[in-house]
This record gives sequence, structure tokens and C-alpha cells, in this order.
Amino acid sequence: MLYSLLFALAFAGSASAQENTRFQAMPDELPTYQVLRTDQGIQVDGRLDEADWQHAAPIAFVMPWSDLEKEQPQSTTARLLWDDDNLYIIYECVDPYLHSEVTEHDGAVYQEDAVEIFATPNMEVPGNYYGYEMNINGTLLDYIAFRGGKERTKAIHPSWQSEGVVIATTYDGTLNDHSDTDQSWILEISIPHDNFRHLGGQIPPQDGDQWRAGLNRTKGYQGQFGLWSDTGTPKADFHRANRFGTLVFSAAVVGR
Repeated sequence: MLYSLLFALAFAGSASAQENTRFQAMPDELPTYQVLRTDQGIQVDGRLDEADWQHAAPIAFVMPWSDLEKEQPQSTTARLLWDDDNLYIIYECVDPYLHSEVTEHDGAVYQEDAVEIFATPNMEVPGNYYGYEMNINGTLLDYIAFRGGKERTKAIHPSWQSEGVVIATTYDGTLNDHSDTDQSWILEISIPHDNFRHLGGQIPPQDGDQWRAGLNRTKGYQGQFGLWSDTGTPKADFHRANRFGTLVFSAAVVGR
């Protein structure tokens, strides 16, 4: 039943976080990131001290809806790796106001400090993609989106869940206490490739394969929206598949 529903929707064609006014011009070109292999495996512990993470190229998020001449940037950096079994992502978030209360799976993590990846291995239909949204508690909201996010499995088939996802977080500060100034938080996630099997494309990926993807950070408590590939909207809106960047999987081993 699930597969029939997914494929029926797969070729049909947002939840928007709306804040602030656009201050920065949108770049003409969409970004590309080379995802290198790890041959050591990644221990998902919410830390960046592994050599493979240190050698992975960082992605610095842009903040097009913030006035950075007046606001201190709350920067975000992401790195990605892969092996035969998993896609790995780690996010570093500068954040003076650590806020995370949602603990129930599929809860509204996007309303607080959270990071996201939207991705699809089907380059022909980028408007249908997988969404993984995670907060500082490590709570996961996961779904398959269709028609650029206008329809999702959580609404049309609530029983769908990803499998085998591992998330770990660490933070420097006092969570949910805004009487002081916090420093930062890190979220690390591994997603088994088999979770990306429903929309077409080659699974697991092979050397040279390309995926469309968006990497995002939500505003949270007095925070700033950030993302890898600027969507070009006047207000914060991440569900713009035509503006997703491209992940290119490489057989080259990170650090070699």
C-alpha cells in the first residue's frame, strides 16, 4: 500500500518558516558539494574530533534573511561523508540561546533550534524528496515530501517512518535557560541509504552519483535562519526544490 501511494504521488509536482526581510542578494549558481567516503566508519556521538570529520570539507551556511551589519552572525557549518551503508552529516551551530523542548518523535522541531536535510537521489524530480529535521534534543521529524513539500507522508500515510537513523548531540551552554549566554551545539546523524529507496535513483549511491539536497537551520529562540543553498525568497522558506544544491558522491576516501 505504501509503495503504491508513493509512486502515485512521485510525479505530481510549504511549510514555510516566515521571518524577517531579505537583506542579501541571491547567487545565480546553485552550490555543489563532493561527498567523500569514510573507510573508518563514523561513531555518531555528536562530536567533531574524528579525523575523518576534520578532513571533510565544511559547508558554511548563508543567512539571507538576517541583517548581518546589525546582528552578530549565528553561523552554521555542515559536513557530509558516506560509506556503503550510511549517509553521515554533522552540523556545528553557533547559538547564544539554546532552546529545545520537543522530545516526541515527529514533533514540531522546526519551531525551535533545529537543523534539516532535504534530499532525493532522483535528479529528474527534485520536488519529491526526503525530509529529516532534528533539534538539540536529538528528536527527529522524518517524512517524504511531494510537490515541493505541499504533500507529505505524515499527512497521507502517517505510519511511514525511516529506519536505523542514529542521532547524537552535544552543546556548550545551558539548555532552555535564557538568563545567560550560550555558545554552540553540534548534531550528528547517520541515515541508512535504504531509507532513500522510494523515489527512484540508485541506492546505495555509487561513485559519481548525484543527489539534489537542501541543508537548513531553523530560527529557534531569538536565532537566525540559515541554509546551504539560498532559496531566493523574501521570507524564510526552505521548501524550494528548484533551489536545492547538488551532492556528488565520490569514491575518494576522505583524508587521503
